[in-house]
Parts: sequence; C-alpha cells; structure tokens
Amino acid sequence: MISIHPTALLGKNSNIGRNVEIGPYSVIEEGVTIGDDTTILDHVHIGKGTTIGKDNVVHMGAVIGHEAQHKAASGKESFLNIGDHNVFREYVTVHRGFEDKSATTIGDDNYFMVFAHVGHDCHIGSHVVLTNAVLLGGHVSLDDHSILSGGCGVHQFCRIGSYTMIGGHATITKDVPPYMLVDDNQDLVGSINLVGIRRAGFIEEVKRDIKNAYKILYLSGLNVTHATEQIIAKCHTDEVAYLIEFMKHSKRGILGHRKKHVIHGTPA
Repeated sequence: MISIHPTALLGKNSNIGRNVEIGPYSVIEEGVTIGDDTTILDHVHIGKGTTIGKDNVVHMGAVIGHEAQHKAASGKESFLNIGDHNVFREYVTVHRGFEDKSATTIGDDNYFMVFAHVGHDCHIGSHVVLTNAVLLGGHVSLDDHSILSGGCGVHQFCRIGSYTMIGGHATITKDVPPYMLVDDNQDLVGSINLVGIRRAGFIEEVKRDIKNAYKILYLSGLNVTHATEQIIAKCHTDEVAYLIEFMKHSKRGILGHRKKHVIHGTPA
C-alpha cells in the first residue's frame, strides 16, 4: 500500500514502489523512481533524474537529487542513483551529476547525518557514515566502511579508502589510503584505524599485514614509490593488495603522516 499525504506533490512519470510513504509538503519531481518500503518524511525535495532503491528513509527538509552547484549546470540531464537501506537525516543535500548524462552514485546501508552534503558526481560505496555537517566536494569517492566525523571537508576529486576514519573538522586535500586514521588538527594520517580494523573482524594475518604495510608506508623514511615496492614484496593478503592498487591509482597523491621523526630503514 502506498501512503501519499494530500499536500505532497508528485511529478508526472514518477515510479513509486510498494509500501512507500510520502509525507506532508514533500515534492517529488518528474521521472523519479522510489523503491519499495521507502519512507519520505515531510518537506523533502527529490529532484528529477533520481532513482532511490528499497527501504530507504529520508528525513525532514532533505534535498535529494537537485542540480549540481555549478554555474553551468542548468539544463543538463544528469542523475542520482541510490541503493538500498540508506538513511538521510534532516537537511541532508545530495546533488546529481554535473556533466550531461553523468551521475552521482550511492551504495547500500549508508548513514548521512544532519546537514551532510554530497556534491555532484560523488561516488559513495556501502556502509559509509557521514556525520553532522560533513562536506564533500564534487567528484569525491568514499570507499566502503569509511567514516567521516563532524564538520570535516573533503576537496573535490579526493578519494578516501575503506575502513578509514576521518576526525572532526579535518580538511582533506589528498587521497586517504584505506585503514588509516586522521585524528588531529594537522589534517594528516596519525595511525592505523585500529578500532575499525578490529570491528571489521579481519583475521590475524590480515591485521598483521596491514600494520606492516602502514609501517613501511609511513614510518620507514621511504618515498611512496619505494615504499610500495617494499609492501608488494612483504605483504601478500588481498586487503593489502587493495591498498597497493589504491596508491597506484591515486591522482592527487596520498595524505602525509603527522610524525616529524621517522624510523629509518624498512620494518622487518
């Protein structure tokens, strides 16, 4: 059964799934698709070109799928594709793609807290958390299981790896490798995200490999190229292979380490 409040406005050619609820004064533009069991609370605006999967919840005042914040965005056909089981809290904003036929994409089981902003052409994985007032510039990529704390901002085109924790009010201007923790006011990697790795349930071999890769990358005194060679030679799990591929494909360079003194030589 579909429940649509009499004050809600639905554009033509909207595709509304089963058991969808749409609250008072919400606006659904033309051509929007909303999957089964999704709840749209009051005063929500969902823009054209938006596809929302199953069992999502959009809270009051959120703007989902409006056009990109770009002077040249008007009139282009672009998209926002959202997966299943996501929560968008009050006043979250998510913009669709900027270029013609481009898309912003969001996976499954993500949680976006109050006033979080996702810019145009971002790619969000699954099991990601954006806490209050996180700001993502255009073309940012967040890999699975990354967590961004309150008030932090991510520069356009940056990528943040899986199982990464970004501390509150950080300003991220380079790529953050997977498994790392940015936890102080220097906006640099401080250590491994030990809590996140433990909660992920990695086996001891994987945790040991990640720790060794971190030491080689950030504590050995080697540059990124030579550190990568050492990591390839000494670490052999799939999880560290992902870290290696992340660094190889980094376009903005990876975030530095906060420590002023390094340990010379490569860890055993």
